[in-house]
Amino acid sequence: MIVRSVKSCLLALALLFASFAATPARAGGDGPEAMVMDNMCMVMFGYDMIHITAYEAEGARDQYCEHIPIVGRIIFTFDIANPDFRDLPIELRIIRDPLVPVSASTDLEPLTLIHLPPKLYRTGTFNFEHKFTEKGHFIGYVTLTRPNGEKETKQFKFMVGQTLWSYVPQVLGAVLIALMVGVYWRHSQSKPKAVDSADALKSS
Repeated sequence: MIVRSVKSCLLALALLFASFAATPARAGGDGPEAMVMDNMCMVMFGYDMIHITAYEAEGARDQYCEHIPIVGRIIFTFDIANPDFRDLPIELRIIRDPLVPVSASTDLEPLTLIHLPPKLYRTGTFNFEHKFTEKGHFIGYVTLTRPNGEKETKQFKFMVGQTLWSYVPQVLGAVLIALMVGVYWRHSQSKPKAVDSADALKSS
């Protein structure tokens, strides 16, 4: 019974990791606020999206999204999919992720690296360059002002450089699998001994 339970747990764990691998990675926020697709992030305002792509300012023209592998000058490009959004003010703020929950009352100014005030982008696209001097985790906030004056903010998260926290899911997954395999091996080795003892009692 124990071995069967362990096998079931191993199967469930394998399916769980497979589902994570097959699902597009979230870039921050609850619900369909931001997601990653083909190395291009997007923040969702209802069913409308704004695409976000990062490039190295010098060298390779690879596209990045939630993980920018280098520290240095990075160009961010924002493409506004909905033509109606071109007539609405859009504000952008990028902060260093404090790695603790950020609430509406949190003062973002001390954490802010980039702030673009509300502006109309008639061409449907805008970009800017920023030089990251150290690796770390960051949060971007895109704020759209609706025609009625209501402000709607969505966020996207990204990392710059290789950081220790980027390996945490893999390490935890490896440890969990090792523990499950260890339990399975232990009980599979002890099972024949239990059967032999039962046979000995019957024969006596």
